[in-house]
Amino acid sequence: MSLEGSIKQPADAADARRVLLARGWPWVRGQALRDAIGGLRRNGLMAAAATTTIAIALMVAGGGVLASVNLAHLASVLESQVEIVGFIQRDLTPQQQHRVLAAARDLPGVRSAELVGRAEALRRLQKTYGSLASVGSHLKTNPLPDSIEVRASGPGQVRAVAAALERIAGVQDVLYGTPVVDRLVALTRAVRITGAVVAGALFAAALLIVLNTIRLTIAARRQEIEIMTLVGATPGFIRGPFVLEGVLQGAAAALAATAVLVAAYVYLAVQIAGSLPFLPVLESSAALPGALAVVWLLGIAVGIAGSEIGIRRYLRP
Repeated sequence: MSLEGSIKQPADAADARRVLLARGWPWVRGQALRDAIGGLRRNGLMAAAATTTIAIALMVAGGGVLASVNLAHLASVLESQVEIVGFIQRDLTPQQQHRVLAAARDLPGVRSAELVGRAEALRRLQKTYGSLASVGSHLKTNPLPDSIEVRASGPGQVRAVAAALERIAGVQDVLYGTPVVDRLVALTRAVRITGAVVAGALFAAALLIVLNTIRLTIAARRQEIEIMTLVGATPGFIRGPFVLEGVLQGAAAALAATAVLVAAYVYLAVQIAGSLPFLPVLESSAALPGALAVVWLLGIAVGIAGSEIGIRRYLRP
């Protein structure tokens, strides 16, 4: 059958005229968007499955980002509060203790150093743990040693300062909280890796579903695509509606994931602030924008990638 014979048929003629009239400004007329919405309607079940899978993957990815940024924030806060405590030998005189204090203040990387007597240490302990408030009256001697509390200039200098403090004559033992921070940083890294692996697997599944959805649409419109190619439609014009289908699915999934993540984060932040006030949780305005930007970029990227892969072989020259 010749091209002339084909385009005389009503349906094919309408398709051909649409291509010839719309070539050069299809996006202005909105024809590509209408075709994309029509394609989604024709494959409603597959489109819904693809959108749901992408949304679940985006929730995992967004939740991983939110957990990571909060753990990183917690590690940063703890690092800024890390205090090095050097316990002084009990047999030192006050003059010797002040010489140890002066030596500690002269160490490279030390921001401040303070001498804490055993009486002050006991008062702090009783204040921190109210159940021990009456312990002091039952003790014949104060078991706590005198100490020097040192703050480093930066988190990266804590270990070096602690090692140098331990070498000062008169310092018996040194404690600092960097191991806790290290474990927290390791936990943050594990959360990121686990979230990336799970989200990656879900994104792969979503990509396959989007790809199959687009292929079903293309199979249903193969004759139309062939006629559009014959009458001179460019690959970009043919590709437009299918790419838009992927974008719409990705955007719908991102919108659903956004609603869930925002509601869940606001709720959890309020609950943590009420029950665990000592945990520094980022405000919604600080944590959500970055995570939601990742969600939307990934959602649209997966939709476009699935569409491009699905239609590529039908537009080969």
